[in-house]
Amino acid sequence: MLVTVSIKVKKELVELADKMVEYGIARSRSHAFNLMIEKGINKVQEEIRFWDSVYDELKRLRSSKTRIRHGKLSDILEEGRTR
Repeated sequence: MLVTVSIKVKKELVELADKMVEYGIARSRSHAFNLMIEKGINKVQEEIRFWDSVYDELKRLRSSKTRIRHGKLSDILEEGRTR
């Protein structure tokens, strides 16, 4: 059973929740906060650092005009967002 509660959280946690939604780790902020509670903040921060590095590297490759042909990284990243 789900219950709605209203809480105040640090701005950093909201930013973390927004990144979780952006990267497809969570479907919504509410889902993100539930995952943080279930997994623990440290585990979520570790996962975000990983995805930050993946997206940073993808941006670097795109800016250097590198074509990603094998492995279809773009498809994998898109698929990850829809989960």
